[in-house]
Amino acid sequence: MSQESIVREYRNRIIMGLCIDLVPVKEEFFHDIVGLRNQEKTRHFLNQQFLLTIDMQREWYQKYMERSDDLYWCIRNKEGVVVGVIRLYDISSVSCTQGSFILYEKYSMGMPYALEAEILSLEFAFEKLGVNFIINEDRGDNKAMNSLTKKMGFQFEKEVEVRDEKFNRYILYKENCKLGKYKKILDEFMER
Repeated sequence: MSQESIVREYRNRIIMGLCIDLVPVKEEFFHDIVGLRNQEKTRHFLNQQFLLTIDMQREWYQKYMERSDDLYWCIRNKEGVVVGVIRLYDISSVSCTQGSFILYEKYSMGMPYALEAEILSLEFAFEKLGVNFIINEDRGDNKAMNSLTKKMGFQFEKEVEVRDEKFNRYILYKENCKLGKYKKILDEFMER
């Protein structure tokens, strides 16, 4: 199956996890996405200089649906609440970029939502898309994301500028991916 076919299929297919599911973005989630992206802390870490509107999200979505190299999911907990978003984009036969990773802090405290979202998206990239490596760019002052990125096995490549702000670019090669250890931790957490 081609990557384009996989992307098209997974724009309509939920990826099930233990404590969260990755649900393809649809119009019904626009209010959740706008709310997430307009949080002051999120705007800072994404270097988003504006307040997003529903119309802006709708316009982005229309362009997204025309592309075949981009997957954007809502992170939904098992109670059906959207607790965040995560994305794989610039998907090619050898690589993709992981980003737009946002969680509502109020829902994620005490639950491993971030960990499982990271695991599910990285597994998908390596196993379903068959990429050789994944790129991630975290704002330099985003300590939590830089830490999680490194724990997964990403290696710092270089500092880059995104809209005049410093971001750390990381690369994760499949052979350096450390999901096994964290999948075990997630399993143990969920068995409690």
